Amino acid sequence: MSLRPGTETIRFRRPTNTPAEKKEPEKDQFGSLAPQGWKKRHQGLLQDQVRRHQAGPLVPSFSVALRLLLLIRVTAAMYAIISDCDEVFNFYEPLHYFIHNNGFQTWEQSPEYSLRSWFYVLLHWPFAYIGPWILSLGKRQQFFALRLCLGGISSVCEAAFFRTVVVAINEHVGRYLLFGMALSAGMFSASVAFLPSSFAMYANTLAASFWFHPATSTKTGVNRAFFATLCVAVGAIIGWPFSAALGIPFVIEYALLPAGEIVKPDSNEKLLWDQKRLSTLVGSIVVAAAVVGIPTFAIDSWAYGRFTFPSLNIVIYNVFGENGPDLYGTEPLSYYFKNLFLNFNFFLPLALISLPALLVTYHYDFRRLGKTQTKPQEGETSPYILLALRLAPFYLWLAIFTMQPHKEERFMFPVYPFLCFNACVSIFLVRGWFEKAYVNVTKSPYRAGQTELFSWFTLLAVIVPSFLSLGRIMGEVKFYGAPTTITDYFQHKTLPSVLEELGYKPVSIPPQRNEDEPVWDLSPFEDMEEPLRVCYGAEWHRFPSSFRHPEGIDVQWIESAFDGMMPRHWDRSNASTGLWPRDETRAIHLGRFNSQNKASAEPGTYVPVDTCNYLVTLNLPSRPATKAEPDFISDPSWEVEVCAPFLDAASSQGWARWIWLPAGIGEKQRVYGQYCLLRRAGEVA
Repeated sequence: MSLRPGTETIRFRRPTNTPAEKKEPEKDQFGSLAPQGWKKRHQGLLQDQVRRHQAGPLVPSFSVALRLLLLIRVTAAMYAIISDCDEVFNFYEPLHYFIHNNGFQTWEQSPEYSLRSWFYVLLHWPFAYIGPWILSLGKRQQFFALRLCLGGISSVCEAAFFRTVVVAINEHVGRYLLFGMALSAGMFSASVAFLPSSFAMYANTLAASFWFHPATSTKTGVNRAFFATLCVAVGAIIGWPFSAALGIPFVIEYALLPAGEIVKPDSNEKLLWDQKRLSTLVGSIVVAAAVVGIPTFAIDSWAYGRFTFPSLNIVIYNVFGENGPDLYGTEPLSYYFKNLFLNFNFFLPLALISLPALLVTYHYDFRRLGKTQTKPQEGETSPYILLALRLAPFYLWLAIFTMQPHKEERFMFPVYPFLCFNACVSIFLVRGWFEKAYVNVTKSPYRAGQTELFSWFTLLAVIVPSFLSLGRIMGEVKFYGAPTTITDYFQHKTLPSVLEELGYKPVSIPPQRNEDEPVWDLSPFEDMEEPLRVCYGAEWHRFPSSFRHPEGIDVQWIESAFDGMMPRHWDRSNASTGLWPRDETRAIHLGRFNSQNKASAEPGTYVPVDTCNYLVTLNLPSRPATKAEPDFISDPSWEVEVCAPFLDAASSQGWARWIWLPAGIGEKQRVYGQYCLLRRAGEVA
């Protein structure tokens, strides 16, 4: 029978007496018949025992974590001090020279030695140049633009690492880690430092975000292995070659352990598994080394005008060279422990006990690790071994560099996130001991789940170090921020006064600015027949870079008690007809530089003090004046333009010189010197 279009029909099924087939529910990996939502939480190496069936803790997403980190890293970019003169003279100054054709050169950048990579420096050129150029901003803004970008890169790497720890280790550990990294004094300065060690920190933190997932031979596992290898290669070849040591635990896991898989040792699949893992690892290393190494070698050879590979050169210099880094000072074995405690306070001992704590947990609280919370079956890797490998980078790095006589704070930068991770694992394991002891005493897991004692313990374990770190950050800015305070005053107060004395007027005032903040065009200084000269003596190593001085200002050195190898002005490059704009990077000036830390044999390092219009000097109570370093502040030939307090650490007492606390706490134990900008008597303004 045909129906008209649009007619609806109903069809009835014939009744049946056969019961529907019952489907057998599948058991999950925990042995339960009914998978529950909470079990999706317990996928990491570390397991919760108390409140296991309840909803998990509030864990920020990648986006929220990134925004939190960005907020803090932007603050660091604007206020963190430069504590290492290598950052200025080996990296900011070459970048300044590349952009502006002037600045200071060190012996490491001479083609004779070529220890510093131009490829690394040029990677930062877009950050410093493009944005300020589009917005028609000056050199000072270029400096901050670069630091802001470095803070952004660090934030992305830290947020990725945090999320991996949440998924692959434990949600609680991830939360501790986020706040530990965000608020630590060490990360505050390292995250925005223009240094290869900071670059290596970014790269290895991102690498850990891939390899902290247990290794597998799946497509996802192979991709993670490649990107982890690539990140380690980027950090080692472009940044700092010694940072490759941080990839050793990953190589051990991927090459030797099933990790995230079960591979029975006597099975026929074992040989195929070994071959696949080894070929993946070797292939990743070769491809990553080629992708990173070839352009690095090409750019550096182009810049230096000869075939050279700075990453290899710096290894040869530090390991096999006759005049190694010991020329620049040696420190006792305790140096890094003291320095790391300053930057991380109680996180340092927590990081140091992480492996012993893991051993205690193995014997006392075994079910704390592993998704199945049972002993591993044949061919399965123990979660204790996997976690130990993730704790190993910090110990490995600390052991290697503690044994070196020459020690510097920046050498620890690559391992800062790993230190925070180790400390957070210790907090979680110790909390687990307390939970187990509480259950043993009360005989009630329910009561253990209701008490807030454990939450208060972990809160204090994270908040107290963070609070002390904030005090350290404030202390560094307040105690040692005078060099940048002086240069800012010079640019915004002194130079406008000079222009006003010479008859210049400020440019029109934008309506949104106050009338007492006129805007000055400082370009007349570029056209002066005799440039305004600012001199540094003993304070040359605190020079905050040419980016902090306007164009047309002539910065020079005067002699002091230091008699080693000083930075020298780059000779200006002529207009180049080729693609490389700075031919002086290829020039060798015999006698100008040496690797023995001896004064240059070529005249021109210093200028007479009576040729200086302005002078930067520091008077400390603990450092009396000498013939080589006189008291310029008391010299009638000079007048004080501006002074800022600078902590005299040698005269200050105890903890007060390390940390700042509100309400004037500790101020009586501090002694300050005067960091001053002096003006030659009789000079204008």
